[in-house]
Amino acid sequence: MQSMRTGEEITITAGELVAGGDAIARIDGFPVFASGVFPGDVALVRLSEVKKGFAKADLVHLVTPSPWRRAEPCPVASTCGGCDWTALRLDKQLDAKKQILVESLRRIGKFDPASLPEITIHPSPLNYRIRSRLHSDGRAVGFYAMRSNDVVQLPEECEVVGVATAIAASRADGLAPLSFWEIDGKLIPDRREITMRVNEFTYRLSTDSFFQVNRHLFGTMIRLVTAHAARTEKRHMALDLYAGAGFFTLPLAQLFERVIAVEGSPESAKYARINAPRNVRVSETPVEIHAARMEEADFIFLDPPRAGARKEVIDAVGDKAREIICYLSCDPVTFSRDANRLTASGWRLSTLDLLDLFPNTHHVETLSSFERAR
Repeated sequence: MQSMRTGEEITITAGELVAGGDAIARIDGFPVFASGVFPGDVALVRLSEVKKGFAKADLVHLVTPSPWRRAEPCPVASTCGGCDWTALRLDKQLDAKKQILVESLRRIGKFDPASLPEITIHPSPLNYRIRSRLHSDGRAVGFYAMRSNDVVQLPEECEVVGVATAIAASRADGLAPLSFWEIDGKLIPDRREITMRVNEFTYRLSTDSFFQVNRHLFGTMIRLVTAHAARTEKRHMALDLYAGAGFFTLPLAQLFERVIAVEGSPESAKYARINAPRNVRVSETPVEIHAARMEEADFIFLDPPRAGARKEVIDAVGDKAREIICYLSCDPVTFSRDANRLTASGWRLSTLDLLDLFPNTHHVETLSSFERAR
């Protein structure tokens, strides 16, 4: 819109939240994506970017707050960059994430929303992070401010990190360890070897290797993935792609005669081998390379990074899976793209679970399963 200029302040009424966490407003049909506002807010915003087809804006101040808002529980919520949805009611966070997932599948994946399976939502308690990476400027210890390298002191009231982490950071002198795990109320600095117990499974790992973050949903994730795996008629072979230190490998090994865990990080692959029972082979190979020689498997599980799986990986998975594909995604846009590719190759999206692994943030974690289309 030619009349809009970067730096200009305008008043908007915020509409729905979209992937990435912004709310969309329309000025004479022209979309404005605004951060720091929620559906129903009437807000003064400052345009930070104006393009041919859209504009971006940041909140200056609220004119009329939305009923979706709650009293911010954290004294630094308006400045800290550790989370972006703290002011949004917890029930509305879940509503918004479900809407974002459905809209991403419609727009990117080309799915008819009416044809989607029922989405089951798994909420999470707060103080969920098992691992925290904080920053220090010599005076404060905490997360960076939004879109800044200024450090915001972490208070004891933080709802994101573990309680012990929040207390320790709030009392630190600016020189405390900045990257650590919190296990059973104890803080463990990085570059250590630790042992984790989840349900009946024991994991040895390095604090430098990949592991799931939300302590409250560990058991839920294992239960859901193994339930999908148990639906296979044959239990000869399973593939665990992007396996990390073997979080899902160990439960899959109880169900299948053989499991191949594929992990490109040498550190994570090292511990996957340590943790693996005898019927597991660990392939220390980037999944993209392993795709060229991928084995046929009754069940294939993949947990790719935020960018999703590359086309050659999705093509190989769609070709080599015999019965069920299970996909854990941390981005609804890239998941929708990959789901579209799987359905185009003859697979049907059969289940959808939304795991709230990152409360108080816009991040959407989805666990899905696919079966051969009939």
